[in-house]
Amino acid sequence: MSYRRYPDRERALSQLDRHHHVPPPSGLQTRLAVQVRAALEHAERELAPFHEALRQAAVNAPSLLAQASPAAARFAEALKQNARTA
Repeated sequence: MSYRRYPDRERALSQLDRHHHVPPPSGLQTRLAVQVRAALEHAERELAPFHEALRQAAVNAPSLLAQASPAAARFAEALKQNARTA
């Protein structure tokens, strides 16, 4: 066969796939996929309140830190200014 500088893409892919046959998923694989999807959806619903609480804590952390210690508040302010100038 002669060298082709720009071979036909579809022809090349069909040649690669000629001996590659993917069997259909078994019943066990299908059931496992359904169970995994259900478990992930359940975990998402159960962890949503925890995620929201962590997000609120991150939002409120600077004000809580300022209330706890004036020195910590000055340190946090210095970090913010450094982040702005960097």
